[in-house]
Amino acid sequence: MKRGTLLSRSLVVGLAVALLLVIPGGVTYASGWWSEWKPGMREEFLRPVPTGAFETSPYARSWTVYPDGWKDSSGYGTYAPTRVLRVEDGVLKFHVRSEGREYLGAAVVANPTFGQTFGRYSVRWRADPATGYGLAFLLWPDSERSPDDGEIDFAEGSLHKTITATAHHADPAEVKDMFDSRVSMQDWHTSTVEWTPSSVVFYLDGKVLGRSDVGVPRKPMHLVLQIGTDGNGAPHPDEMGEVEVDWVHVDTYNR
Repeated sequence: MKRGTLLSRSLVVGLAVALLLVIPGGVTYASGWWSEWKPGMREEFLRPVPTGAFETSPYARSWTVYPDGWKDSSGYGTYAPTRVLRVEDGVLKFHVRSEGREYLGAAVVANPTFGQTFGRYSVRWRADPATGYGLAFLLWPDSERSPDDGEIDFAEGSLHKTITATAHHADPAEVKDMFDSRVSMQDWHTSTVEWTPSSVVFYLDGKVLGRSDVGVPRKPMHLVLQIGTDGNGAPHPDEMGEVEVDWVHVDTYNR
């Protein structure tokens, strides 16, 4: 009798855990003590923050920004978090646009991911098709030595084009594997990177987009959500739009 009671309780607990594993967007990822993944950072952006206040808000405990005035990766744009970032309706919003001769974007860094080697990184997001602007949600080496220590980019691409992924091998020769989903950025998507000692696997909305098994990075990397100009010249002054991030989930490698 007691054994049956315990078994029933275990079944109930198991079902409760299974339900908790279903995340918004209809994609299910298992994580826990029994899994390959252990739950880590969880950011849902539930507290609203007006433009100009992200750096001094409670989010500053978990997120760092690239400072106002830094040039973006292409050199055409300017990072301006005090003019670009806000949190509204449970979503982190990047409002890309031009102001005078400046083409504005922003980049935020997930502080809890510093020092992490391997893991699973999921972002729920969408973007307006603002021509001339692009995004890269990337794992960047803590050492700042890329390509020697590798780099992993997903999602990536121009906002008006398709979602791509790139696994940069830990190789000074700058070898990389690239994958194109042929899916636009305008609808909501969940992009996931599973980085283990043997591979880098990219998932888009729960389906495998690509896998890289060579030159897998083996040193700590941190997560950056980076939005700026896309490297194809200065955007038209009238171009503008928003990149929206609903949530960010990070798991550590449990092996």
